[in-house]
Amino acid sequence: MIKLSDLKYQSKLLKAQENVGAHTNYLMDVLKPAIERGDWDEIEKMDIGFTVTGKSLGKIGDNTAWKSLQPYFEPRATQTYTLDFTLDGKVIEHNLKNQLISLVLKMMWLSPRDYSFKTLWTAVNDLKKVIAPLLDEGCNTLSSLDFDRLESWALSNFTDIDFERPPIYHGLNRLYTEARGLPFEVKLNKKLNAADFGLAIKDAEQFTVIPQRLYFAGLQESEILITDAYALRDELEQLPQYIATYSDTLYQEYAKYLVSDRARLKNGTIRWYLKKSGKKNKQRTFAFQAAFLAQRSPNEEETLTLLQRHKPEINTDYIDAFHTKRELTIGPWTITNLTEARILFKHFNGGCLWGLMARTGMRGDEMYHLNTAQGCTTEVINRQKIHVIHADLSKTTKGSQSIQDEFVTTETGMKAYEVLQALHSPLRKLHPNSQSFFHKIKEDCSELKKTSLGKHSQAWFEKVMGKALALTNEDIVDLKTSDPNLSFTVGQDYVFKGHQLRRSFAYYLIGFELCSFPQLKQQFSHVSMAMTRHYAKNASKFQKLRKQKKNLANNIDNERVNQQAQVYLNIYQKLANKERVAGGKGKEFAKNMMRTDRNLFKDKVDNDMLSLNYWKKQIRTQNRHIHAVAPGIYCTSTSCSLRTQVNLIECVDCMNDFIVDAVFAEAKRKEAEIHMLYDIENDELTPQTASESYIKIQAAERILRDLDIDFEPVAFPDEVTNMLIPYGVTS
Repeated sequence: MIKLSDLKYQSKLLKAQENVGAHTNYLMDVLKPAIERGDWDEIEKMDIGFTVTGKSLGKIGDNTAWKSLQPYFEPRATQTYTLDFTLDGKVIEHNLKNQLISLVLKMMWLSPRDYSFKTLWTAVNDLKKVIAPLLDEGCNTLSSLDFDRLESWALSNFTDIDFERPPIYHGLNRLYTEARGLPFEVKLNKKLNAADFGLAIKDAEQFTVIPQRLYFAGLQESEILITDAYALRDELEQLPQYIATYSDTLYQEYAKYLVSDRARLKNGTIRWYLKKSGKKNKQRTFAFQAAFLAQRSPNEEETLTLLQRHKPEINTDYIDAFHTKRELTIGPWTITNLTEARILFKHFNGGCLWGLMARTGMRGDEMYHLNTAQGCTTEVINRQKIHVIHADLSKTTKGSQSIQDEFVTTETGMKAYEVLQALHSPLRKLHPNSQSFFHKIKEDCSELKKTSLGKHSQAWFEKVMGKALALTNEDIVDLKTSDPNLSFTVGQDYVFKGHQLRRSFAYYLIGFELCSFPQLKQQFSHVSMAMTRHYAKNASKFQKLRKQKKNLANNIDNERVNQQAQVYLNIYQKLANKERVAGGKGKEFAKNMMRTDRNLFKDKVDNDMLSLNYWKKQIRTQNRHIHAVAPGIYCTSTSCSLRTQVNLIECVDCMNDFIVDAVFAEAKRKEAEIHMLYDIENDELTPQTASESYIKIQAAERILRDLDIDFEPVAFPDEVTNMLIPYGVTS
């Protein structure tokens, strides 16, 4: 069944399918039996469904109705998906078309599985690939799709279908999973994949890494822009206000002019001062003039209403007469008209977008969904400020805790967010119901479409780089190292796309060994480590190339070894002083000290563990390894794979972990307690959320006890304990 991000709206939409005419449930009483009967004449005359207001969504046989369906399901859609039951604009054979429609109707209204509107769209497009081959073989039904036919297609050049790409399998497997209740037989007896035909899925085309020279230049230029704009962010709010009010100010004065005697020539005609160049300008001007002349003695207010409705453009040469205060100065920038204001806005907006994406590795989709209220927060951990960017991607659903995607960034990244907030918050105020962070600077300044966002950062980068985009020999070496299969020519301009920032972020962080794969996996919120490694593909080759050069990279390597050695030394000094160290490795070492008759640290060999040089040597020779899992929690395993969120229960007794500080554990304990109480108060508590909170709190309290820190244990309410399964109970 259709699954929408707005659950309240989804509930209203499903409710609208009930009590239609004499039927208590249109979907089950009318639509489902009709689909199973498969009478196309009957089905085509039926309604697709009904809007939240009870209006018909259109007839099933009307392709135009299907094309205009998305706004009724996703009123705030950030990307357009059009359900089109034609093949490149040409009519699809009647039976095949209706079989596709019946599948979509089943997925939309009757399936026990959840589907987004985008999934409906992809299902149609994926399955349209089989229509031409079927018709070429004299078949007009999806029932003709069996394994033998598909295998013959896959192993020949008979079709244009690429069986080494995932889409065809997605479409075919939709047929298989939704076969029950369709008005035609599905002859696929299992889900298919490329291996069934002796094939392998090709690697997805990967975005190139930005060459070091250009990447470094972009970081420098964006930092200069962001730093300057951040210092002027209060003044910067005047820029979007100037843009938003420009036309209104102009129209107000022009309305005064039109109703005054100044507008009339001696022969009684009107001097308009309106543009007629270009098709759109001509249409708007003529429409306004006709509407104005149709009025009997229009007043200023009526004229202003007509201007705002038809939006004619005033001739540039005469704007000064109607907009007298057009100059605006922000720091070193001065603008005198709307065009200059928009150019300056795009410069700030594009530079900050590029700078923030480069310093977080965020996708364009994640950037588009920046939190409008708390998009950037700052925490202080061990006297160090940690800036975190928040994107609202996960929606709250009944029975599960809402999670915000979080991305750690630098101080410059934080400043970039604040500048973007200053640029777009005045525009959002014009649309109180808007939930979008980014808004347009044209027309009514409404929400910006997701597809437009990437163009801003791309335009900024291309403008500031200019002729520097021409590739050098050094750039070619960088590009061939990261993407050996691609070819580049010296002197050609480097083609930049927004997602390359995410790829470059991963590649250089791993290549310069500034973070590990588990840390990068957490930053990217990846479920699988394989996807993280895909983004940093060939970074190991870059590491080898980098280590051949005596440069800043060597200093970074040495500093990393020094810091890791210092962490080891600090831990073992605590152990030597008989201070508490938690974690499985720390507790095991303490037990060994108690079991032996000698003092492990007074022995000449073991005493080396209290030397910084000892640990440097151990790390350089790769005999020892250590990385931070969280503040005060360290892991010594090279195969450690962090989850998207750190799970304390895995660290408490892990034989690879040292825990020297309780700050993180106490923070997680308090967070889990707050979530638990919130769920109880809002009737959101489920066995899953209850057990999650219980486990987190218990793990944190075990760490506090192991470190011998006084604390007041959390008292679990009955609502939680009643949902927990007692230890040892199996049935």
